[in-house]
Amino acid sequence: MSKIHKFVANSKMNRKAIELAISTLVILVLGILVLIGLIYFITDGFKTFKSSTKPFLDTTQSSSIKAGCQLACDNADRLTFCCEKYPIQKEEIKCTDSRLGIQCDLTCADTSCLAD
Repeated sequence: MSKIHKFVANSKMNRKAIELAISTLVILVLGILVLIGLIYFITDGFKTFKSSTKPFLDTTQSSSIKAGCQLACDNADRLTFCCEKYPIQKEEIKCTDSRLGIQCDLTCADTSCLAD
């Protein structure tokens, strides 16, 4: 075999080896990216996912409190509407809280609450 034939044969073998090395590197980089993504979702990703899927007003507890506050407003029950505190997600709120979205014409300025 001449030197030219050996060079051509060796260069074809080297190309296959280089292609194998490049594909291995690509798979390795993709694997590392997947691992980084998994670590992110296990540590911080689930916290943000959990907080975004459970908004303040989607709980059944807040729905019943909202209905009770609306009922107190409709019946002009100032003591209940202005003074009662209700626990929602480890936070105590009153019916006057804007997050409940209750439209009421009652004013709480002249209502005196015993607990306050």
